Amino acid sequence: AEADAKEFRVGHQVLLRKSDAVSVDKNAKVTARTLAGASSYLTILLLEADNGSGDDISDATRCLIIGNINAEGAGMPDAISYDPVKINNLTQIFRTPLDITRTAKRTRLRTGDAYKEAKREALEYHSIEMEKAFLWGIMTERTGANGKPERTTAGLIPTIKTYAPNNVVDFRTWSTASHAGDDWTENFAGEDFIDTQLEVLFRYGNRQKLALCGSGALLGINKLVKNRSDFTFTSETKDYGIQVVAWKTPFGEINLMTHPLFSFESSNRNSMVIFEPANLKFRYIDDTTFYADGEKQNTGPNRIDGTKEEFLTEAGLEFHHPVGWGFWNGIGLNP
Repeated sequence: AEADAKEFRVGHQVLLRKSDAVSVDKNAKVTARTLAGASSYLTILLLEADNGSGDDISDATRCLIIGNINAEGAGMPDAISYDPVKINNLTQIFRTPLDITRTAKRTRLRTGDAYKEAKREALEYHSIEMEKAFLWGIMTERTGANGKPERTTAGLIPTIKTYAPNNVVDFRTWSTASHAGDDWTENFAGEDFIDTQLEVLFRYGNRQKLALCGSGALLGINKLVKNRSDFTFTSETKDYGIQVVAWKTPFGEINLMTHPLFSFESSNRNSMVIFEPANLKFRYIDDTTFYADGEKQNTGPNRIDGTKEEFLTEAGLEFHHPVGWGFWNGIGLNP
């Protein structure tokens, strides 16, 4: 493909390899590059003799750049630009109203100030709905009912599904030749599932990741611990005093934190989303702001017998390098 050919330049040192027979490995130098759409090709000079029979370079399935070769006194080679994968997102307007009548506001309750409690609840619901959108929301842009633009922001899980689809798995539908139909703790099926997914997950990114999970997912992992004791867990306190369970694996470390939005909802209880917080940025046009009723002293005919106020945020998440993140489901459940 032309896109593949563009990654090479004259002077690159390459290794020709057959994926299942490294005995074919041969060093070569790129001497020319021809771009012709799907028929693009490289001209190479072998730096070592081919076998000539059996497995030889005609069986090679990979061409790997392993360096570059330059003669004494040679001119500067051509530069190559690599196109990054661009990830776009939009900000979303979140609004949570607070409405209380004059009578309710002035009534003295044994449970405390009704207005302060209503305001506290409004802010809590505001943050919960934002957090849900930052986990499960998708990016859309359309025209609202009032004829003005209306946007939604992409959340963490849909971003993983888009840019790291191989890291989205469910034990209930996962099967291999050796574990078809096996229960979570049967024939080491759960352990093999986790080991397989960890290897894929840690191919890219940081050696330390954070996992938000439901109580059922943590229970499923704990069942494996009781069966085999091959897992290492320690309790740690991270930034801002957050308590996590550090899960040390041969591939890297995952800090597990049970999340109420996963544990509360039964369909999320055995799920886990794994990511790197350092690669998330909170981007806002207006951070969370409380808009008080500006007409409290209005005695005109249109005022209401009470107050209407709101919390408003226009924000979204900025993502970097989600290829090293994952979304696991069905942890601890049986097929």
